[in-house]
Amino acid sequence: MFEIRRYSPELVDEWNDFVASSKNGTFLFDRRYMDYHADRFRDHSLMIYRRGRLYALLPGNVDGDIFYSHQGLTYGGLLMNERNTATDVVEIIRMINANLRAEGLKEVVYKPVPWIYHQQPSEEDLYAINEVCDVRITRGLSSTITREYQNEWYRIRKNGAEKARKAGVRIEQTEDYRQFWMILSNNLRERYSLNPVHTVEEIELLHNRLPEHILLFVAKEEHQTIGGCVLYVTKRVVHSQYIAASPRGRELHALDLLFEKVIAQSLKSHAYFDFGISTEKQGTYLNQQLIYQKEGFGGRGICYDWYKWAL
Repeated sequence: MFEIRRYSPELVDEWNDFVASSKNGTFLFDRRYMDYHADRFRDHSLMIYRRGRLYALLPGNVDGDIFYSHQGLTYGGLLMNERNTATDVVEIIRMINANLRAEGLKEVVYKPVPWIYHQQPSEEDLYAINEVCDVRITRGLSSTITREYQNEWYRIRKNGAEKARKAGVRIEQTEDYRQFWMILSNNLRERYSLNPVHTVEEIELLHNRLPEHILLFVAKEEHQTIGGCVLYVTKRVVHSQYIAASPRGRELHALDLLFEKVIAQSLKSHAYFDFGISTEKQGTYLNQQLIYQKEGFGGRGICYDWYKWAL
């Protein structure tokens, strides 16, 4: 009844159409986004057909003898639509495991789409892997604000926003990623000896491909950018992908004022505002300073889970 095929570029339109109509997919699975780093990952995405009709997708790549869903994305997992049933998804997971074993792979790392991104209930895959696979869980903790119930800000965040406002800090949307990327890159190098996942050229490319989904808001003192936030906009969630402030921006609490604007604006049209995870070392270490800032804006815990199992 089911057939599994490997994704290939000539199937791009069929793939993207399914992502757009799925009940748990976001623009991260659109090939205009996924393929910007195609040279870094050995794609092994799967397309599952039922009686000749596309029924589900599994974005993925292979590294050594491990299948990941997907190393280059924040989350992955099985993409489904309203026709998928629990019984079918159990069978699909069994078939996927058999397919990957036949390819000589030994392990799966599976990162499902967190439920706040779902258009409707979409956790049949989580049940299926529990029934079919001997899973181990790695858990990251994000901080999310819901439109339905917004917590009061901590005093330090409210006072910070007022300080920035009195100092004349302005918040605006812009397409000038380069000034912000200098601040972001400097912060990551100084604090963690890291670079942003995306180069500035890559984020500009992705914004140009998906301008309605990737936005930049910045805080300015006169004409100088002193902080900013890159937002990933999906159907239900506005997610802060990158956040950074310069030393001057931190002095003026520019990010407090920035989030006062972007959170209020986001929750007018979306169900959730998500700050992203504050955990490190595969979920075994909580960055308390980082999560304190996010909780100060009213964010509360949502888990980003990874599941692992041997084939």
